[in-house]
Parts: sequence; structure tokens; C-alpha cells
Amino acid sequence: MPHQFILNDVLIALDDLAKATTSVQMAFFDPPYNIGFKYSDKVDDNLPWDEYAQFMGDTFEKLKPILAANGSAFIVHYPESCARLLPIIESKGYRLHQWISWVYPTNKGHGKKRFTTAQRTVMWLTHRECEKPLFHPRGDPQPYRDPKHHRVKAQLAKGLTGAIPYNWWEINKVVGNQHGGTPEHQGWYNQIPYKLLKRLVLSTTDVGDTVLDGFAGSCSMYPVCLDFDRNSILIDLDPASQDIFDDYQKVK
Repeated sequence: MPHQFILNDVLIALDDLAKATTSVQMAFFDPPYNIGFKYSDKVDDNLPWDEYAQFMGDTFEKLKPILAANGSAFIVHYPESCARLLPIIESKGYRLHQWISWVYPTNKGHGKKRFTTAQRTVMWLTHRECEKPLFHPRGDPQPYRDPKHHRVKAQLAKGLTGAIPYNWWEINKVVGNQHGGTPEHQGWYNQIPYKLLKRLVLSTTDVGDTVLDGFAGSCSMYPVCLDFDRNSILIDLDPASQDIFDDYQKVK
């Protein structure tokens, strides 16, 4: 089955996938941020740090048997949390391949105690022994800024449509109607933008590969995989997430 949804806790689901000898080329994790947000009655988003860190460490540990040798794992989180989680994830047999900054314009959340947070980190991780993960530098190229420049014209003449992206991505957040609305919004909190997922998928997988989303939420990974002929495994313990997946399946 090219696309499947697993309604379960991510740790249990990853165990089951390992028993089934599943292999994924890329894994993506956008976990609850442990900031006390009320997702649903199924998620405790206010754990003691040690428990939260252990949960994230266990998640990566259970991913390891099913991640391809040249595969990539990504986690999206606030920079401060990534800095604290990185040593824990590394202790599970991973290495940091690249630290990517996702920045987004914002007109809310301004405070008087510190500068406004308008970024998240995307950590790109691989198996510790993998020095060259599968990577297509121009899988999702960054548009040329000055198409009239003679050097850019030469690149365009070669059929290149853009430059290799920097490790700093300005991509707007997906927002609900109360904040102006984004067409792709599925009514889910903290939905990851299609544009960001597209870049990760096209840069680190091939057609026919399997992509895993361990905290599927709005199932934003599904349309990206569908559009670019990748298989997807979506995991979430909230039945509302499966409802979104089922609705996608009806209209594909």
C-alpha cells in the first residue's frame, strides 16, 4: 500500500514497523513541543524535561532499525530545544548532518521580555556512520535572485531553474482563518507548510521511496508524497488526524 495511516503511539508504531522489516528513506518528526499546549486529551504537552527528552530519544532509537543506511531523519523544534535534544539523539547512534533555520514572518506573539520568536530549527540527522546521505542539491532549487545577471543567464541556458538552497529558509507559516487564513490549512494547530516538506522530500528521496511522518497531525506529508510519487507512512494517536487522512484518500 503506497500510503498508510497508523493510529497509534509513535513508539509502538515504530516497533511494529521494525518487526515488519519496513525500510524508510526519510523520516520527519514535528513532535509536541512540551510547552503546555492543549492539543487533545491524548497528548500530555507538559512533561518534566527528563521525561520529554527520554521520549524523544526513544523515538529516534526505535527509528534506527527502519531508516535506510543512506537515509535522513528530520526534527522540527525551537532552536533552544534542539540544542538540548541533540546530544540525546546523538547518543542513540545519529550524527548531525546539518542545522537548518526555518524563519517565518509573524505579527503576533510579541512580548516585552525578549525578542520575538520567528524561527524554528530543522535538524538533519543521519546514522552516525553515514557521511553521504542521499541528497539531490537541486531537488527543490532556490529561485535565482537576479535572472538578468550574466552568470545566472548562463545557468538558465543550461536548463537550471534555480540555485542550491541555503540553510536558511524563509517560508510562511500555515495559519487558520482567525489569522487571515492559508488555503492549505486543515484546521490543525501548528501545521507544517507544504513548501517546507516538499523541499525535504525532493532533496533527500527518490521516486518510489517511503517517507515516514511520526507525528502526522494534519497529514501535510501526504499531499507532498502523493504529488511527487513517494510512498508515505503517517503515524498519529489522535483519531482526528486519521479523519483528515481518510478525507484526503476520498479525493485523491
